[in-house]
Amino acid sequence: NNFLTRLLSDVHSGDIGFKELGIAKQVIRQVTVTGTRDLMAESLFRIGKYFGWVPVSGTGTKDGEEKDDIIAKSCIDNQLQAFPGERYADHNSREWQVFYNANKMDCQLYELARSTWRAQIQTIIPLTLQKKRAGEDDEDEEDGDEELQA
Repeated sequence: NNFLTRLLSDVHSGDIGFKELGIAKQVIRQVTVTGTRDLMAESLFRIGKYFGWVPVSGTGTKDGEEKDDIIAKSCIDNQLQAFPGERYADHNSREWQVFYNANKMDCQLYELARSTWRAQIQTIIPLTLQKKRAGEDDEDEEDGDEELQA
């Protein structure tokens, strides 16, 4: 029960309470790049941008960024075709009530993760922009390559 709360709070046996839930919430807010199952394609794309992942046939340069984004989105969409999209649960059903009662803390974490996901739209900074702000963008790397060749 409450697998995610236990995992994030590092309490794997025994009872858990609000302290462990609070620890798990802090981990989600402060440590994770959040993605959700029901928004998987957009989550994977955002995570890839944050970590600077480049598609196999992409260039990984500022000039090719738009093309790389198209390739990445196409690849993600192709991989997720076999998986169903968002699923809706009948919150009045007996099955849902049993699940919710056994996993109340994880359900709260899910809502927090959704909220964090929305907040990260404005706060998460892609790796290319991080490098640019730090003065390590593509032009600097190309200049360095020219200096090495000279």
